[in-house]
Amino acid sequence: MTRERQAHGQGGEDVGLDSVVWGCCRAGTGWFWMARHTAWDGTVRRTAHGWRETRDDATRVGAAAARTMAAGTRAQVFLRDRTAEYALRVLLEDSGTPAPQRPAPR
Repeated sequence: MTRERQAHGQGGEDVGLDSVVWGCCRAGTGWFWMARHTAWDGTVRRTAHGWRETRDDATRVGAAAARTMAAGTRAQVFLRDRTAEYALRVLLEDSGTPAPQRPAPR
């Protein structure tokens, strides 16, 4: 195993696998969902996001987007709600809308 593979935590079976990360988080009075397909070399291939009124709807739509992105590829799929929080914060900052501040962990 090369040092590069060790640094990324990849065993021989993980080489060449893409990753699809999806999640949802509260956004104001509704819910934000996101999904991102990243190639094994770190290139972001596709992204999708949106808002829904309920957590169940956001989860359903986010999971469907992740399945669609992973279809036909060798990909690992990860549920990461914190990634959705970060994506929402970046999206709001890019639009000029101030993101709500999260209290510091204790």
